[in-house]
Amino acid sequence: MSILSRERNAEFGGVRGCLRISVTDMAALKVRIRGRHRPNPPDLFYQKLPPEGIALLATIPNADEVLTLSIPGDDSWRGGWPFTANPPEFTTGLVVIYRLQPDCRYVAVAIRDGGNEYTLEEFIKIAVGRARDTFGNIEIIPGRYVYAVPDKEEWGSILRDYGYVALNPENFRELHQTPVLPLDESKQYGHVIRIRAPLYSGDKLSARSPLPVFSRVEVLRDGDTESRRLNFEEYKKERDGLAVIPGAIADCFGEWLLRLTKESGFDKWRFRPGMAFGDRTEWWGPRGRRRTVHEGLDFVEGFIGGEARLVPEGVPARAIAPGEVAAVLDDYMGKTVVVRHPSMTQPDGNVFHTLVSHIQTEGTMPPFVNKGEMLGRIGKRAGIHIRPHLHLTGAWFPADFPFAEAGINTIMHPGFTTAILADLNHLIRTNPLCVISPDDREFLIDG
Repeated sequence: MSILSRERNAEFGGVRGCLRISVTDMAALKVRIRGRHRPNPPDLFYQKLPPEGIALLATIPNADEVLTLSIPGDDSWRGGWPFTANPPEFTTGLVVIYRLQPDCRYVAVAIRDGGNEYTLEEFIKIAVGRARDTFGNIEIIPGRYVYAVPDKEEWGSILRDYGYVALNPENFRELHQTPVLPLDESKQYGHVIRIRAPLYSGDKLSARSPLPVFSRVEVLRDGDTESRRLNFEEYKKERDGLAVIPGAIADCFGEWLLRLTKESGFDKWRFRPGMAFGDRTEWWGPRGRRRTVHEGLDFVEGFIGGEARLVPEGVPARAIAPGEVAAVLDDYMGKTVVVRHPSMTQPDGNVFHTLVSHIQTEGTMPPFVNKGEMLGRIGKRAGIHIRPHLHLTGAWFPADFPFAEAGINTIMHPGFTTAILADLNHLIRTNPLCVISPDDREFLIDG
């Protein structure tokens, strides 16, 4: 398999991925601490790549939408190259320059090559030709793989970037087929995923030494053998096939939404980019890219006689279907009520749960709730800049999953492999009370 055996310039189809510093590396650089951004962070970061880094930049994948890829720092399991807030002194190799964006993320804006500086788009075209001239076609080295067990942040990044990772082969002189398991939530709660990524070299290199490239992972799940490994597309297809909405939830949703609409005083709901399941953008503030893909639906605004309004605080948040209250958890805006629906199970024993978030609860929650029973009211904690709204998630979990022990930041993370999040978008696309807006040029809220 050759990466550079086909034209990879943007004008021949597809969109080049953009580069940014990952959340993990931002934490290591102390510009993001415990989910918050450091005041007055540096305007620029620099990342020095060796001369063979030309192959890494040449293999940034094309995609139908922009990927937010990252080249890891040197403390990653993938190996990597260090970041610095000071411009490196002139040496051989390449320097990636990252600039702070309005959404407090660092995005690559330029590549420095000797005394010249290029935009990322310009340099990718140069890198494709130079890599081919220097290394030839970049092909898999048969039988050479990197194995790892990513934590949920790493796996979330891999999912977001359609299975692509950047590897520094200098980190993989000793390759092991059984990686050391990290102390990650997926291991703690009994569901581990292993990945392997092939190493590549140029066909002009007689020694076939590995090159740093963007490589796509293969997946081995709990109990899988080498013969059962899945390529990334197969894994996604199989997992997406499990992320179904139970018919009973689909049947109850219309009634639940009609009541929510009336109690909000709306005629219809409006869903902007960033409010639906799987969206990658924020619907608030500078409309930056989310740290992870959206886990559910956000009910934020609706229409009253053709005029857009915000959902009022105090509107009741109700149970969609009868079930057991599995947990009441703190989230960053308020509370999340987790309702288990024991009658909705899959052959592997997983049970469907609905999670109603960003609400204010009142008193002690009963152990069982009926369909339509009030769980709390729409509202938020003081000091939160995001407008009050109701968040709804549907997911499959093991019947005995310890929600209180795991916490909201684990169970709602798309990279947490124990949970299978359900795509709820079909419920709003087919409901006459919902309007799907393709853009936010008339957006009601400014943050």
